[in-house]
Amino acid sequence: MAALAGARAAIALPRDVDYAIQRLVGPAQVRNGHVRLDLPSHSDTGSSVPLTVGADGDVPRAIHVMVDGNPRPNVVSAWFAPDCGRAEFSTRIRLESAQTVTAVAQMQNGEAWRADQALTVNYGACANVGSGSDTEIRDFKPVSRVMVPRTAHLGDIVAIRTLISHPMETGLRLNAFNTWIPLRIIEEFECRFEGEMVFRARPYPAIATNPYFAFHDRVRGSGVYEFRWLDTDGSVYTNSAALALA
Repeated sequence: MAALAGARAAIALPRDVDYAIQRLVGPAQVRNGHVRLDLPSHSDTGSSVPLTVGADGDVPRAIHVMVDGNPRPNVVSAWFAPDCGRAEFSTRIRLESAQTVTAVAQMQNGEAWRADQALTVNYGACANVGSGSDTEIRDFKPVSRVMVPRTAHLGDIVAIRTLISHPMETGLRLNAFNTWIPLRIIEEFECRFEGEMVFRARPYPAIATNPYFAFHDRVRGSGVYEFRWLDTDGSVYTNSAALALA
C-alpha cells in the first residue's frame, strides 16, 4: 500500500499548477518577479472575481493564469502584439474555494516569470454557478459589446474593453434529471487591427459568465478593430469598432 501511495503521489494531478506550468512553458526555469497580479484578498462569492495581470519590461509572448483549488488549474492564457504598448489585461474569474492564483509570463527571450497571490472565498462557484436547462443553455444567443476610443493620437496607448453575454457553462452542473449539463464556453477570443493581431485569449471554464476582457494597444493609425469570439458549439461571433487619428 505504501508503494502504491508513493506512486500516486508522484503522478501530477490535472489540477496541479506546477504540472500545468510545465506543459505551457516547457523546461524553462520559472522565477519570481516581473509579473503583476492584482485581485482582492477576499471575495464573498467565487462566481466573478476581478483580476488584472501584467508584465513589466518587455512585452511577453504570453501570460498564463492558473489556480490550485479549482477542478482544473487553467484559467486563461493571453497573447499580446509585441508593439501593444502595455502587456496587461483584466477579466473576471471563477474560484471554487480559498486558494492561490498564479500568473506566469513567457518572455520573448525564453525566460519565464511568475507571481502568486492567495485569497479567501466564502462561497465557491465552479460547480454551482449558472442557471437554465440543457435546452436553454444550448439555444442561448450571445450578444457582444466593445468599447474603443473614437479618436486618439498616433502612438497613444488606448484601452479596449469587450464583453459578450454567454453562460460559460462549465460542464460541472447537474440538471433536473441529475445528469451533467454539457460544457459550453467561449473557447477563444481575439482582437485584430486592420488584420494584425492585437490581443488573443484562450478562456477556460474558470472565466466568469459573460466573459469580459480589457487590454491595450498602441495607436498606429486610423482603422478598424475587429473582434471575434469562438463558441464551443462552433459558432463565431464578431463585432468591430473604428478609431480615427485625432
